[in-house]
Amino acid sequence: MSYHSGFAALVGRPNVGKSTLLNALLGRKIAITTAKPQTTRNRIQGILHREDAQLILVDTPGVHKASNLLGQRMVKTSKRAAGDVDLIWHIVDISKPPREEDQWVADMCQKTGIPTWLIGNKKDLVQHLEGRVDPYLALMSYSAHFVISAEKEQGLESLVDQAMDLLPEGDPYFPPDMVTDQTEDFYVGEIIREKALELTEDEIPHSLAVVVDERTERSEQVMYVRATLFVERPTQKAIVIGQHGQMLKKIGQGARQDLEEYYGRRVFLDLWVKVRPHWRSEDQWLSRLGYQDPEKL
Repeated sequence: MSYHSGFAALVGRPNVGKSTLLNALLGRKIAITTAKPQTTRNRIQGILHREDAQLILVDTPGVHKASNLLGQRMVKTSKRAAGDVDLIWHIVDISKPPREEDQWVADMCQKTGIPTWLIGNKKDLVQHLEGRVDPYLALMSYSAHFVISAEKEQGLESLVDQAMDLLPEGDPYFPPDMVTDQTEDFYVGEIIREKALELTEDEIPHSLAVVVDERTERSEQVMYVRATLFVERPTQKAIVIGQHGQMLKKIGQGARQDLEEYYGRRVFLDLWVKVRPHWRSEDQWLSRLGYQDPEKL
């Protein structure tokens, strides 16, 4: 029996459900999801295993009009990922008409020359599907199209089956027990950032970064994690901390619940908040916070 393996990039504008789809296909959470735009900032790989095939799904930041160096690196990350795979999935939100960013993504996909599928997501939000996909199909010439709901896990089996059939023959890229290539520190930091995004005001999301400073097993029952939440202005620091520290406490409680499920033990979470002005536009700080220039990797 021959073995097949390859990569599929999940691309699209912000908030179309790329990370939700990745988590649904893997049957576990490896990418954070929130209602806030541009939640995903890094390239995240999830690995789907079958007896005769391995499909590596590459989640990417949403393509948008970048207003700072961080945004520029996010868009570069998406473009680079789309040009280095066997298949591209252009994810769109069919509950809404196409936007300018959807056309940007279609143009980006077309330039690669790589087979591109249109994945119409969020069909659970649409009462009548007729005509919903047509405006998106007009964006470019797609190799195939699918209508799914990542949130409700509808239409996913056929999507994966047909993707597996297209993979080139070759050895697996990752061992059979590996689900993602992300580090533990990255995952822990992302969980903390997710809870902060869900709980804080609209002015916070794009200005927030999280760094895990220490992660130590204190015993078989307790994991200690110390992390710093960076914001750009003192007013944002005050919002993240909250009156009498209540907001930071809520962030810690939400993150601790997810992390204790992840580790299967108690987690002692020690959170700090610091101000670093304009970190999103400073090369050195972007690299320190984990947002390297993809062209230099």
